[in-house]
Amino acid sequence: MATMNDIAKAAGVSRGTVSNVLNGRGCVSYEKIQMVEDAAARLGYSLDKRASTLRKGVSGSIALIIPDISEKKYSDIYMGVLGAAKGFDCKVCLYISEDQPYREREVILEAMREKVMGVLTVSCLEDGRAEYAPFLTADIPVVFLERQGTHQALCSYTFDMEEAARLVSSVISQPLEVCFLSDSLSFRDQLALKTGLQRLLHLEDGSIYENNHGELSPSSYQLAADHPHADYCIAGSGLLARLAENAYTRFTGSSPCIICLSPLTALPDNHYINIQLNYRYLGMSAAEALMNTLNFENPLTSRIFMPSGVCYGSRAVMPKDKDAKAVCGICVKGRCTLRMLAHNTPTISALKTLIPQFTRSTGIEVEIIAAPLSKLLNKAGSADDCWDIIRVDPSSLSHMAPGILLPLEEADRDAGSHFRHLLDSIPGDYSRFNGTLYAYPFDVSMQLLFYRKSLFESVAQQRAFYEGSGNTLKVPTTYGELETVARFFTRACRSDSPTPYGSSIAAYTSQTSVTSEYLPRLISAGGLAYTPKGMINLQTDAAITALKDYIRFSRYADTAHTQDWSEVATGFVNGSYATTILYLHYASRFVRAEGAAFNGDIGFAPLPGNNSLLAGGSLGVGRFSGHAAEACRFIQWATGPDIAPALVMLGGISSSAIVYEQQDIIDLYPWLKYLAEHIKDGISRPLLSFRSFSYDQKEFECQLGQRLLDALNGRKTPEQALADAQEYLRSLSS
Repeated sequence: MATMNDIAKAAGVSRGTVSNVLNGRGCVSYEKIQMVEDAAARLGYSLDKRASTLRKGVSGSIALIIPDISEKKYSDIYMGVLGAAKGFDCKVCLYISEDQPYREREVILEAMREKVMGVLTVSCLEDGRAEYAPFLTADIPVVFLERQGTHQALCSYTFDMEEAARLVSSVISQPLEVCFLSDSLSFRDQLALKTGLQRLLHLEDGSIYENNHGELSPSSYQLAADHPHADYCIAGSGLLARLAENAYTRFTGSSPCIICLSPLTALPDNHYINIQLNYRYLGMSAAEALMNTLNFENPLTSRIFMPSGVCYGSRAVMPKDKDAKAVCGICVKGRCTLRMLAHNTPTISALKTLIPQFTRSTGIEVEIIAAPLSKLLNKAGSADDCWDIIRVDPSSLSHMAPGILLPLEEADRDAGSHFRHLLDSIPGDYSRFNGTLYAYPFDVSMQLLFYRKSLFESVAQQRAFYEGSGNTLKVPTTYGELETVARFFTRACRSDSPTPYGSSIAAYTSQTSVTSEYLPRLISAGGLAYTPKGMINLQTDAAITALKDYIRFSRYADTAHTQDWSEVATGFVNGSYATTILYLHYASRFVRAEGAAFNGDIGFAPLPGNNSLLAGGSLGVGRFSGHAAEACRFIQWATGPDIAPALVMLGGISSSAIVYEQQDIIDLYPWLKYLAEHIKDGISRPLLSFRSFSYDQKEFECQLGQRLLDALNGRKTPEQALADAQEYLRSLSS
């Protein structure tokens, strides 16, 4: 392998210069950085990052002891621990105990020889204090996972099994024949689950079977033989559920309804009713706490995590007291075909893929008719069409809801209870008008600034930016900074720019898209002034300056290849521009696009000025639907937790809270965590008037967007374009 001396010789610079460049120190000229990077690439040099961290004295390792890596809940714990440790440049040493005490004692000794800094363990030992004492006496922190330690002084990260038992009991509508297959009751989590089930369901000891030997245990067969006509079988894990199902199929030819504790996942087992536990988050949280103790001496304290909820498998065998057409706990009466009107978004496309699951469970067909955004509201309000379900965006809800949507509580008296499944941070603009519930939030979204991390972290680009501007290259926080960065990364302005353009612009996607880019600029410029009649004043100096800045910014943006938001996303992921402002429900294309020029290189930040507009849409029942109850139940399914993870994994977005608990989804689409935390800060579109008289928000956005396009294309001056838009506003209020 090439050395730094080899690179120095090839580049014609000193070894110190090479070291400064390869270790990211910014005290070298742009010209020399290019020489060093070119030489390193020619010689195939790769910086040993682990050696670098060892020199800094911050590297080390922690031990993770789990029973098995093949069972999903334990692989989830491992992935959570691995993700947290990576953020601290820490190595994870994995040890498998096979749930055998002798083997766990062996791996404890192995971990001690490895000189690990801390230990995370899913222990099968009845006590464990003696075995883990060498770590504790050496001030090496130990955290017990899933199964609580026997001594209160031992730190444990566990699930609330009393709440899990309550969720199980909520699924069982009446006291039928119920049996329980548990892991070893010496494990305190299983014992707590058993205690809760006995209290809530009055389970007798004869209905409880303990599985002590994994897949080799005869307990599942004994259970099936003793209870051949059971209505429900409760399983303490996914493995136990599979053992019970297999035993029943062999003994009786059919299986009871199986309720199992399972790891939270985007695609839970369709054959069971799943009580979902977020093992990945538990592992990640425990590892973060351990690392904070090691690095910052934060004290370790035990934590108890709540279950994530219930997920009904569409192929779950329902007991005889349940309606055969039950889906997601909702009983649907009769068969029909529902007609749904929607704008074709990534989430609608994902929903189309999942609808057969709803039809298979209920017998209800759903036909989605896609319409361009410009025509959707006209079709929704047409007396010639009768729609059962309509997707509306939040800017249209206030204007259109009473005319095209049925109040949901007229279709379902308990409609408001569905919000317990949704993000509680979602503004009411997605669902209510004048206090009446008209819709459920569906594909909620907001604007974000996306950027290529490698460009902003490149020592060469940082030096070139400094030499050209005298400033530090950083992620823009103002529109002025965004323009400077966009100019720097535009090849027409700098011939050696790594990207053709610095950014994108929505100039040719639609009139409303241009409006959505202009309004945050106007707000950031302090231009939200109003006329005496309560309409926004677009003829202020701030409004005109914001438009002039937008026009100047467009010189550094790709306008020729952006006919819609999907093309904007595709252009960014293919490396056409360094930054882009995008509604994040289109950002799934970053991950799903074929032939992407870079992978894992996407950073995101708040919009410059931090004034993101809300977007996306909600689902409501058509005012004149002949199947209002069925339509409402479909919407509850489409916006609920059962399909939410699959909806996101297929490229959509969801308002269901369960999505934002799943670390595998957050790892794939990290901007979703930002959405969950900040959507409450987004700005609703009805900001064009502070008075409550009725006007068509969407129509005005189209009118303003057309005038902005006239200014962008040079057909009108900024002053003329905004004067025309103001005149249109006057006509609305006259």
